[in-house]
Amino acid sequence: MIRELSRLLGLRRTLFRNIVLFSEKGAWNRWLTIAILACLFVVGDYIFFHRIIEYLAELPFQAGDELIPQLLNVVFLTLFVMGAFSGVIVSLSLFYMAPDLELLHSLPLSPTSILTSRFFQCVVHSSWMMLLFSLPIYAAYGNHFQATVAYYMYVVAALAPFFTIACALGSMATLVLLRYFPSRRLHQMLSLIGLVFLVGLITYLRFLSPEKFFGKNVSDAQIMLFVEKLQTPDYPFLPSSWITLGVTQARAGDWGGALWNFSYLMIAAVFAVAGLLFLGKKIYLQGWRLAGEARTAPLDDSRADGNGHRSRSVHPIRALWDKDLKLFFRDPEQWSQLFILAALTLVYLFNIINLPLDNRVLQHVVAVLNVGLIGFVLSALSARFVFSAPSMEGAAFWTIYSSPTSMKSFLWGKFCFFFPPLLFIAELLAGVSSYLLEVDAYVMAVSIVGTFFITLALTGLGLGLGAMYPMFKHDNVAEISSGTGGILFMVFSLAYIGVLLALGARPVYVHFNETFLSRSLGGWDVPICYAATVLLTLFVAWWPMHKGERALQKMDL
Repeated sequence: MIRELSRLLGLRRTLFRNIVLFSEKGAWNRWLTIAILACLFVVGDYIFFHRIIEYLAELPFQAGDELIPQLLNVVFLTLFVMGAFSGVIVSLSLFYMAPDLELLHSLPLSPTSILTSRFFQCVVHSSWMMLLFSLPIYAAYGNHFQATVAYYMYVVAALAPFFTIACALGSMATLVLLRYFPSRRLHQMLSLIGLVFLVGLITYLRFLSPEKFFGKNVSDAQIMLFVEKLQTPDYPFLPSSWITLGVTQARAGDWGGALWNFSYLMIAAVFAVAGLLFLGKKIYLQGWRLAGEARTAPLDDSRADGNGHRSRSVHPIRALWDKDLKLFFRDPEQWSQLFILAALTLVYLFNIINLPLDNRVLQHVVAVLNVGLIGFVLSALSARFVFSAPSMEGAAFWTIYSSPTSMKSFLWGKFCFFFPPLLFIAELLAGVSSYLLEVDAYVMAVSIVGTFFITLALTGLGLGLGAMYPMFKHDNVAEISSGTGGILFMVFSLAYIGVLLALGARPVYVHFNETFLSRSLGGWDVPICYAATVLLTLFVAWWPMHKGERALQKMDL
């Protein structure tokens, strides 16, 4: 088994080395961009948590002595649960859905060796993102208390068995589910469960309103109430409790207690991996066969005619809309984004409600700037959905060429498909936030009309650039918006939003002077700004669509 395992892991090393040395053109630029963004995220994460730890340490009644370990306990408990969920989803792909499994199972290799090598990959794939998020937290904690180098070595060593336990539990759950509950919808269901958990966690943490403790007038009762809200399940048998105690003891220099808790983690990791291998030896192959049968089972033809073909005839654009809707709701990577979008909308409006705005002028200014913030939200949504829409056709894009429709109809059909839902979301944010800020009718109209212009322009810009820079070959949807065209879209969209705000600044400034200072400053500059806004929006919405249409017509598939 050890010889087979070393060969399988050596194969993964060879594949990784080939990807690095013989990567496709432009891959290094993409990796460099991702590395820069990751470094910026790590720095920001460190600064954020370092500030929180510093503030908690200065709270009265030594509340920080309770809050800081509790904060670490919250982090570790969250990472453990997310690691288990991630282990379920990643192991489902690596153990059952990977395309090379049929070849591996046909070779003279034991199923235990295959399962063990895949488990090592599962630990890496399910934990690297959480490591990127959590390591700055431990660094901020150690730096604040001036911990020694041994503390950082302990943290790194303890995280290995910690994530191994979480991934092993998730993998065992996958083995049981695929053996006794085979279903072609299992991956979607597990993805939805994990996503609902993440959305609920984000909403819960935001509704704790931690920003209220960064003001000057904070009572002791508020602090103690917040401490009580943060009480988490502190059971001694949880790995999150072991690693929390071990990290705090290592920071304080209590190496006897730290090593005891580390030994608990190691023993639990050994038993978890052994339990996974024992369970895999019993039920893995049966579950893999059942999963393969579910994937190859024929689809339901109850709505087809006797020859298995659809008998309904519809307009080509209507057919494209039906196809996009079915693909959207069949793909969990698409429709699951609605839950994140709902949570972000709720948190966005919650932030508007809790803004400390006691001045009427400041309320109106924030309402106008809110148009720009909504524009940033729309940019992210358009990059994820609108820009990616042409590339989502994938390798079957040739069917669009062979269908009785033109590229112009194809793009404008996509435009009519995406514009209404984006407009609804944007106007909901603009209308509700303006109502909560209690602005006058003019500022309300500026927010609503400005949001309409931004939605119109970004929809056309996203579809046009998506047609000019398509990526029909992609492993996942996220790769589409991270390419050259996606970066250009974000740059152009943010530039457009900035110019739009600059053009709207003069009319709003004139209105503020007339309303709050009773001073008239209006002239020809106000209608000129209005006209320039309309012309700029129409140009940004139409010109990329025109260029994208030309690009698709000339494309050689």
